[in-house]
Amino acid sequence: MRTDRRTGRAGAAAVAAMCASFVARCRERGVRVTPQRLAIYRALAGDPGHPTADVVYGRVRAAMPALAPGTVYRILEALVRDGLLRRVSTTGGAGRFDANLAPHQHVICRVCGRMTDVVMPGLEVGPLAGRAAPGFVVEEVDVRIVGRCRGCRPAAEGPSGPRGRGRVRRAAPVAAGARGARAGHPRIAGGRSEIDA
Repeated sequence: MRTDRRTGRAGAAAVAAMCASFVARCRERGVRVTPQRLAIYRALAGDPGHPTADVVYGRVRAAMPALAPGTVYRILEALVRDGLLRRVSTTGGAGRFDANLAPHQHVICRVCGRMTDVVMPGLEVGPLAGRAAPGFVVEEVDVRIVGRCRGCRPAAEGPSGPRGRGRVRRAAPVAAGARGARAGHPRIAGGRSEIDA
């Protein structure tokens, strides 16, 4: 997909093509194409940064002031359930959405949260289908590659140079009943991840 270098948004022709494909997929599956669904999809198709529901709501609100935030959330969830959008897992708590249904993975910056599509051959359903547990049918592969983007990498360097150097260390055990902590969670001690230590 072609994006504008200044804004990072998809070009008008690419968005129009994605919307036409979306309408065709909706009709194939018997999903009604409402103005609200199309506006929400258009907002997602125009943003390769994988926006949250709140960001999508902010983009469609100007054109559809009567559209409630709850309606946006329900439409996004219905489109994910119908296989017309992807929900993307992130390092943060807010769900993000992706209009790109082609096989791809995501590179996520743990500092700024920027998410970028990346194609990694061998991480599609086909090559992995035979490697799954016996009797298990692979329907989707979702791999997150987490690290620091070019802009955030210098922020992680201190006076003694870069932290981490790719070494992974197990987190210290957490006392039973520690508030909000889960065993093995990478952000336990002092807000630093195992990889940053």
